[in-house]
Order: sequence, then C-alpha cells, then structure tokens
Amino acid sequence: MQRAAKAMILPYDMGNAGDLLKHGVLAEYVRWHCGLSLPLRFLDPFGGEPWGDAKAEVTRRVRALTDSALRMEQVGIDGGRYYGSGLLVRRTAEAAGCAHVVVLAGDACAARRQRLREAGLGMLEDEFARRETDVGHDAYDALTEIVRGARRGDLVLIDPFFDNFLEERASAVVAEMAEMAAVGGALLFALRPDRGDDPGRRFDALVSEHLPGAWRMSCPPVADTDVRGESKYHAEVVLAARPLLMPERADDAAVLAGRLTSLGRQLARVLRLPVGGIDFRVVR
Repeated sequence: MQRAAKAMILPYDMGNAGDLLKHGVLAEYVRWHCGLSLPLRFLDPFGGEPWGDAKAEVTRRVRALTDSALRMEQVGIDGGRYYGSGLLVRRTAEAAGCAHVVVLAGDACAARRQRLREAGLGMLEDEFARRETDVGHDAYDALTEIVRGARRGDLVLIDPFFDNFLEERASAVVAEMAEMAAVGGALLFALRPDRGDDPGRRFDALVSEHLPGAWRMSCPPVADTDVRGESKYHAEVVLAARPLLMPERADDAAVLAGRLTSLGRQLARVLRLPVGGIDFRVVR
C-alpha cells in the first residue's frame, strides 16, 4: 500500500478481530494520553477508509466491550457504522478533553484520500507536501518524514496491510519506531501467518533489539467466523511511546497497563477465545 493504487473492495471486514485489538489499544492509549493533559497530534500514513459498514457480529462484539474506550467512542456502531482510526482518535481525544487534537491521514489510493478528507480529517499531503508526488502517496516515505519532524505529543500509526511487511519492511520500520518513541509514540499493527516462522522470529528479534520496554498485544486467528480477515493470521500490536518509559510516569503507566489487561480479557470473551487468548507483555 505504499504507492498509488486503484480503489478496491477491501478483502476484510472493518471491525474484525485485528481491528478490535488495534483500535482497542489505540483508544485506550489516546484516552490515557489526553488524561495526562499532553498535546496530541495523530499521524496515519496508512489511513484506509474513514468508516465502514459493520457486520452484525462486529456490532455485537463492540457492544459487548462495555468497559472500554473503544465501546464508548465507536459512537456509530449502533447504527451499523464502524469508525476507522482517524475518526476514532479524534472522537476519543475530544471526549477526553483534548480540545486541540490534530489528526492527519494519508493513503495510497486517491479515492480513499478524498473520502478521508470528506470525513473531516486533516491530510498529511497538506502538512508534508513534498511527500506527495505525481505517482501518489508513499506511506513509508511519509513515515520517514514524520519521524524526522517528530515532536512531543505525536503518535504515528503504522498499519501496512497489502504488503510483505515482515519480510521487506520490518527492519527499517522498527528502527524508525525507536526514533519516534524517543520523542512521541508509535503504534504498529502487523499480521503474521505463523508466529514461529522465520520472518516472525526475525521480527521478535528486531523488536527486542530496538524497542525494549515497548508493550505488545497479540490475538490468534479466530475460528468458525464469517468476519473476513481474522481466520488466518495472528494480529500483533506493538506500542512504543516516551511517556511509558519515563520513571516519573510509572504510576500513570500502571493505570494504562490495567486498562489494556482488562481490554485483553474482554476481547478474549467477545471473540470466544480461551482465557488468556489475548497476550499482553512488555518487551525485554
């Protein structure tokens, strides 16, 4: 998804298990971050769709996540609408009292970029004009530019679907995440078909080398499901952020850890996974 692409029907349903993990962590972090009265600029170079129609099973799951920021801020779910990352962050930040949140998004597909703009989101191409060329938006170039210009309160989401990310991009991206986390924060969402394969083991080594102290959550494939995009892959989230590593924020970080632990239990329940099916751990 790094360069210009034709509009296409997504081969997954918005709000699948991976989305619930990614957006659940994202919403909890944003609510926590804003609760500390920290500034927030959210940057999403892999923007995707601003929203999508929610399947009945997705609606059931979100409604059942009663003690979560995701349930509180997916305000369109009762009407069958599931918000993507940009709208979710904006809603969560505003509800948490962050009156001046900035949300900037981009996408390889020009039609999606237009839909993101029409949804009221700011555009990365307006802030980082030289990243947009006649061949379209390059999300990895945009990420590099974001890292170079990172400032306190920035949070970048790295969500590279339609890409051989683990094999081709993980090494450079994880190193950039470390740079980003020295100033602001980075949330990576990745899919892996087999947690024990060679790319997966290399990814584990990269995260341990570059992101000690980062937080990881993972969800296994979901069996017997009609929700597209969740039956074949392990979904993984890596959260690396400066506030989580600051000794003076240790008590605050423990609050967020408790919320993510609760989120993991709730996700395991609504996805009908075994107890402990959602793994949450700190990178050592």
